[in-house]
Amino acid sequence: MNNTTRFDGKGEIYAKARPSYATKLFDYLKNLLSIPEGSVFADIGSGTGIFSEQLLNSGYCVYAVEPNADMRKKAEEKLSKYIDFTSVDGADSYTSLPDESVDFITVAQAFHWFDAEVFKKECKRILKQNGGVIIVYNSRDEHAACTKALADLRRKFNSEFHGFSNGISDDKCRVFFDGNCEIFRADNSQSYDRQGYINRVLSSSYSLRESDERYAEYLKEINIIFDTFAVNGTLTVPTYTVAYIGTIK
Repeated sequence: MNNTTRFDGKGEIYAKARPSYATKLFDYLKNLLSIPEGSVFADIGSGTGIFSEQLLNSGYCVYAVEPNADMRKKAEEKLSKYIDFTSVDGADSYTSLPDESVDFITVAQAFHWFDAEVFKKECKRILKQNGGVIIVYNSRDEHAACTKALADLRRKFNSEFHGFSNGISDDKCRVFFDGNCEIFRADNSQSYDRQGYINRVLSSSYSLRESDERYAEYLKEINIIFDTFAVNGTLTVPTYTVAYIGTIK
C-alpha cells in the first residue's frame, strides 16, 4: 500500500473523527509571530481540510494540497464556501504551485509520510523569500494508560504499526530544520463518547476495515479499551498540539 492510497475510503470517517488543533496555535501565529491576515499558505497533505479550515478562519489564504481524491473531495465539500480556499491535486514531492508563490507551508499530521529531502526541495521552490515552514501534530501523551492500550491493539492487528504517526519523533522534525526551529506546544486533550472514540480509532490508516476477517474482534477490543478507561461514559485522551516552526536553507 502506498502512502497516497492508505486513506482510500476513509475520507468520511476521518472528517468526522479527527480533532482540530489547539486554538492557541493560531493566536501564536497571528499575535507572536505577527503573520498578517491575507498571507498565503500551502497546506501540504491537507486531507479533509481540518487544519486548512482553521487557517482560513484566521484570515489566511490557503492552497489545500492533497493527493488522495477521497480526502480532497471531503475538504472541497466543507471548504468551498471560503473565497480564500483553493483545492489542489498535488503532493509533497510536487505541489503544482508556481515558484515563489506562498508565504508559509504547513503540514498537519502528515510529515511522517513524506520523503523529507524531496519535500524540502519543493518547499524551497514554492516559498517566497524568507518564507517559513510549520510542521504540526496532535500528539498523544504516550505515557497515558489509554494510549499504551491502544498502541498494543495496533501492534496486535497490524504489523506495520511502528508508533503513532508512524513513529514520528521530535528529533525527525528538528532535523528537517537543521535544528533551527521554534517549538510551540499547547494542551489539546480530547474527550470522546463511545462512538466518538471508535470512530477516532477507525480513522487511522492502521485500522482494520469492515471487510477484514478480524474486524469484529478488533471492534470488540476497541470497546474494551473504552470500558476500561472511560469515566461516566467519557474517555479523555491526553493530547498536545505541537508545532515546529522555522525556515529552511
